[in-house]
Amino acid sequence: MSLPASLTAAVVVLLGTTQASLAQNNSQSSLPEGAGKALVENACTACHGVSTIKRSAGYSSPEEWRRVFSTMIDLQDEQATRVANYLAQHFPEDPGRRPTLVPGNVDIEITEWTTPTLGQRTRDPIEAPDGSIWWTGMWASLVGKLNPNTGEMKEYNLPPSARPHSIVPDEDGNIWYTGNSNATIGKLNPDTGNITEYETQAKDPHSAVFHPNGNLYFTAQHAAMLGRLDPETGVLKEVNTEARPYGIKVDSNGTVWIA
Repeated sequence: MSLPASLTAAVVVLLGTTQASLAQNNSQSSLPEGAGKALVENACTACHGVSTIKRSAGYSSPEEWRRVFSTMIDLQDEQATRVANYLAQHFPEDPGRRPTLVPGNVDIEITEWTTPTLGQRTRDPIEAPDGSIWWTGMWASLVGKLNPNTGEMKEYNLPPSARPHSIVPDEDGNIWYTGNSNATIGKLNPDTGNITEYETQAKDPHSAVFHPNGNLYFTAQHAAMLGRLDPETGVLKEVNTEARPYGIKVDSNGTVWIA
């Protein structure tokens, strides 16, 4: 998919701004000296600043640290060992940030799946009518599908600039997403892989929900707007709000609520 020259320039400017912001963030929040510091800085700051590491609750062992960052980046064994040892030494667990456990006998089973594309910022899972679980990989501009019975996963690439924030399925099995970075509402047909985009006035569509009347309503947080899309006609209307709306729900009476 080729990008117009103007859009390409905008993406380059955005990337340059992001890199500059990360550089400033890193300079203000340098890591402690020690074996592995340079490797951690190079490997871990491609997507976030070192302040994210310093603000973490920490982990008590290299094995725990390795388990966490292995869901973000794929390192060679020797590099992963150095990174894990450095993080465990300088950022051990902070006991004061442990959760408060509820007393009593409770059995909880947690099953985790690691999504195929590392570092994608997996978020906002939903259940489709067929029981499959879908998620957005915001930083990788993709949506993914999980069969919870077999663990099989499949990812679908979206336009690179989309960076979807949330998704919602329709009754026909299509997956709708909010293009948080390219000002679109998108529809993915999982059977064909075809994507239909609807351009929005708001620059950052955020969360979406289907109304019983068939329309898709969505928020745009930083644009401070509420939108409505008719999937049948493609007609899209947006109105300003007094605040920056985030979440959105429809109650049993058909009233749209935004946070």
